[in-house]
Amino acid sequence: MKGLDIVSEFSRLQLLSNRHAFRILKELQIMPLSGAQLAEKLGMKTPRVIYYLKKLEASGFARQVALKPVRGNREKFYCAVAQNFLLSAGLDETEKSDSGMNNSLNSSYIEYFLKRDLDLDLNEFARVVLLDYLAIQPGEKVVISFEEQNIGIYIKIVALLRRIGAHYRTLVRDPLLAREMLLNLPEKEIEIFYEGIAETVDWADVWIDLKRSAISDTKGVSGEKLDFVKKVRRQSMIGINERPDMRAIIISIPRFEERFHTDPEALEKLTMFWKTASANAGEFSIARNLADKICNFANFSVHTGQNNVLHVSVDREKFVIDAGPLSSSKISNIFCIPSGEIAFVPLLSDLSGSIYMDYCELDYAKARGINLQVEKGIVTDCRVESGDKRMEEYFRTADLLEKTISQVGFGLNPAARSISYIPKLDTKIFGSFHITFGDNRAIGGDITGYTTWDIIAEKPMVTSDNNIILNNGVFYI
Repeated sequence: MKGLDIVSEFSRLQLLSNRHAFRILKELQIMPLSGAQLAEKLGMKTPRVIYYLKKLEASGFARQVALKPVRGNREKFYCAVAQNFLLSAGLDETEKSDSGMNNSLNSSYIEYFLKRDLDLDLNEFARVVLLDYLAIQPGEKVVISFEEQNIGIYIKIVALLRRIGAHYRTLVRDPLLAREMLLNLPEKEIEIFYEGIAETVDWADVWIDLKRSAISDTKGVSGEKLDFVKKVRRQSMIGINERPDMRAIIISIPRFEERFHTDPEALEKLTMFWKTASANAGEFSIARNLADKICNFANFSVHTGQNNVLHVSVDREKFVIDAGPLSSSKISNIFCIPSGEIAFVPLLSDLSGSIYMDYCELDYAKARGINLQVEKGIVTDCRVESGDKRMEEYFRTADLLEKTISQVGFGLNPAARSISYIPKLDTKIFGSFHITFGDNRAIGGDITGYTTWDIIAEKPMVTSDNNIILNNGVFYI
């Protein structure tokens, strides 16, 4: 079985979009099976399975690998021809009829991929992102890159692009392909793959990247290989964005896993996510104006209690304003959804004092009431009042680089008003302050790490030269 099969014919895409054919192919990617075995596993009638097996074989998705005696009969065993299937970015679906790919995808993948997720208004989300946020115009050319878990959102975006008369091409990124890269592909092939993705934008005005995580499974992968893949992918996105008259946006979708389904506040949290992610350009103009003013302060103090003050000095040349289509940065200008913050890369000697932080989610374990002692940008002591206390052990045993604060920032998204416990969203809470540990190279720093995690103070008081610039969620600038 080969690692990757490129799908560039519309007829093959239509078959891959068939719910029954797709379920069968998924099973054949795991192990060789006969028609009877597939029928039993999937709860289908054997003749129906055989029908789709023949179609999959004729289209090059599956092949016969054995003919074995089973209960007195000789049964054919099939396997998938590849672990991953990639939709060629050169396939122009806009030349096909709406009754083709769009309806086929709607009737096939939706049940498979969205049955685990909560009911979300994807139509409204697509409308806000494309029309309000990005202001996609009729006739604009768009490349859509997405992981297959995001098929529901992809379908809604494609349908809206068709409706307004925009042109688009697609690139499917299977999470299994990411693992294939991490474990098997040499670095040169990884570079060629990402360079190929970047080249697709020669055709487009806008690049939309729908993802849950850049890399889905890192078990058994060396830190060096993981760092390399992240770096190459990041470089390809920056390269896309640096092209003249090109817009790039990353839509980060939270994982709607079992913990969301069992959480009684799940719907409220996810509603907050979509509201924050869907903030329009008008709302982000507020964030951009505030960010421009915050850049004027080279020194400020963060107060989170009577005896808790963290003194911060920042290099005003090292910042990222993540405010949707109005974003700016000295390093890159990739728009992200959800957006709405300004972040600084601090120098090691710039942060000293004590600070009380409200919340951190580390490896899906919540810690509340975090007391940090900081000297010259390095945490010297950590005490957690409630929840998961692994942070205390982390700071006792971590090396110097891991205990170093890699960035600080303010949340500026007007639609984010309270803690959601969704990673990468709470740093956008309007009027919040966050401290980050881990990799900061994306915003011009030199601290490396396998991940990035944030500790948030929801409503601090921030002063500069004894003047209040933020207090209880209100900016005074």
